[in-house]
Amino acid sequence: MISKRLLHLPGAQIGASLALALLQTLGALAEVLLLPVIITALGRSLGLQIPEALAWVPAHSGALLGWMIGLVLVRCLSQVIAQAVSARVADRMGHALSQALYLSMFDEAGQEGDSDLPAQTLARLSTEGVKSVVSYFTSYVPALIQTGLMLVVALAVLLPVSPLAAGIVFLGMLLLPIASKPAMGKNVKVQLGQLRKYDQVGVHFEHALRGLNTLKIFGGDQRQADDLSKESEGFRRITMGVLAGQLRSLIKADGVIYVSVILSVLATVLAGRNTASWLLASLIVAMVGVRLFVPERQLVYMMHSGMVSIKQGKAIDDILQAREEASGSETANAESLAGAEPSGSGPVTLGSTGPASTGEISVGREPGDCTNGGAESAIREAKSPTTSGTHGDSHGPRDSRDGGDDLSGIHARNLTYTYPDGFRALTDLTFDLPSRGHVGLVGASGSGKSTLASLLSGRLRGYAGDLCIGGHQVWDLSRQELVAMETMVRGTDRLFAGTIRSNLDPAGLGYSDEELLAALEQVDLTGLVGRKGGLDGPIDPEGGNLSGGQRQRLSIARGLLRHSSLYVFDEATSAVDRDHDANLAALMDGLEQESLVLTVTHRLAGVRRADSILFLEEGRLAERGDFQELMDAGGRFAAQWKEQARYEDPEEGAR
Repeated sequence: MISKRLLHLPGAQIGASLALALLQTLGALAEVLLLPVIITALGRSLGLQIPEALAWVPAHSGALLGWMIGLVLVRCLSQVIAQAVSARVADRMGHALSQALYLSMFDEAGQEGDSDLPAQTLARLSTEGVKSVVSYFTSYVPALIQTGLMLVVALAVLLPVSPLAAGIVFLGMLLLPIASKPAMGKNVKVQLGQLRKYDQVGVHFEHALRGLNTLKIFGGDQRQADDLSKESEGFRRITMGVLAGQLRSLIKADGVIYVSVILSVLATVLAGRNTASWLLASLIVAMVGVRLFVPERQLVYMMHSGMVSIKQGKAIDDILQAREEASGSETANAESLAGAEPSGSGPVTLGSTGPASTGEISVGREPGDCTNGGAESAIREAKSPTTSGTHGDSHGPRDSRDGGDDLSGIHARNLTYTYPDGFRALTDLTFDLPSRGHVGLVGASGSGKSTLASLLSGRLRGYAGDLCIGGHQVWDLSRQELVAMETMVRGTDRLFAGTIRSNLDPAGLGYSDEELLAALEQVDLTGLVGRKGGLDGPIDPEGGNLSGGQRQRLSIARGLLRHSSLYVFDEATSAVDRDHDANLAALMDGLEQESLVLTVTHRLAGVRRADSILFLEEGRLAERGDFQELMDAGGRFAAQWKEQARYEDPEEGAR
């Protein structure tokens, strides 16, 4: 059975499956012809009568040897070429399908897509599912096509020897799938049940593991362990049922094969009982008949896995189709809302003052939407750090860097963001940031800091108001453009099993040792490199052999190598101890000379030396100024600073 939906999957090549089937059939034909050649040669050596249908087999020993060698070479070459083609097709399709499935989990801005499927199911589809679909095109479909071609081979080879035997074998090859169909149908149902059970056990284990601390607190860990044990036993039993079903299918298939071959041999004996060649003819029918059934027997074995491949392939196609429909809907909505020509083309930089020269921006906006608003802007009206808004121009980052009314830097106008559940995280946020400098974004938990950071990175979309980077609305910028112009470092960024070098350069861009060591020195990790034995020192999965602060500083070093015009550090130093505060402060001082550094943190000590600090409260800009101005104002920032200082440094808290 060939599924039309699977033919449209990325990397699917039905032509390659057909080529594999032809190569495998050619090899099988050579092997089938080799059998009568060998039997005829033995018969002649024993002085037996040779059937007239085998008169084409040469009697001369040299010619006979040439025939044998030629057929063996055809068999071997076809097998080698088929294996090479299969490996190439599997590699290409596996890569294309895995990439498409992975990227479909994120929208074009890199935001994780909404999916009703649990992580365990997605993981299975991206590994076992992809492997199963690849096997469908490299094994199942070629075997299915080859089974049909072997019907032709059976008639071509056996008709000259015994027409009656050829008819019986042909009929047996037609009946074999019908005889195995009831068992195969049941096997497929059992196999699909096993997959569902596999998902259930995996999801249960995943959720129990994530909530293990809570389970221990409430004494529920033992109960969860017992439930998982019961579910695992059920999975073991259903797996044994799958294996038993496969065995039943093969037993039925073998029964049809044996009956067909035995009947064909008897028919040959009866038809040729008055001739001297009946013995060799019967032997040829028996040997060739068994070989002709091999591809079909293999197909019966693969039938249930082929049906499962179709099921998994359709599930993968559903995910890809859902993402395409969502992307098309978003594009249509954006075009209808914009109602304008594309604003320009090319990569966007933080200090750009207009459209760039190459590339594309999907939706245009009027340039006036991304200016800082002039003297009438609310941001110019703020008079003190305790009012909602900001100070005047003199209180922002250095005046020499202020772009005035140009399009450089970051500008927000009445920026509002509401989550799908109705929670409003940001409300009428208005501010201007220059193209260079160090700006702190602080506030209590839930004040909207990380939401703003996610909007700047493009992970969140659908905001109201204006949010502009480099003179362009964030929603107009593609994921590639945002990645090119900014580096986002989060405290929860992952490290991977490998080495220090591979974690600093996961994409294999080929940074020199000097560049890597310079980045590590900036975050005070040269000592770690020495203790690990150099840049090729081992890193465990998730950075398990590092402390929390070391993991975060290594993530920061990885971001420094990109030399972006905008750095956003979102709680990137939450686990770093105070001994490294001075070192990180010096790092920020160096970065702000060439880039805009936005530090998002709940720990106020990390922004003490920032040029400007934005203090958010319940999604609004409550205060703005440098550290001393905010402390002198005695507002919410000063109160939070004193509260933190009381715990971190009693002397500082007292002062």
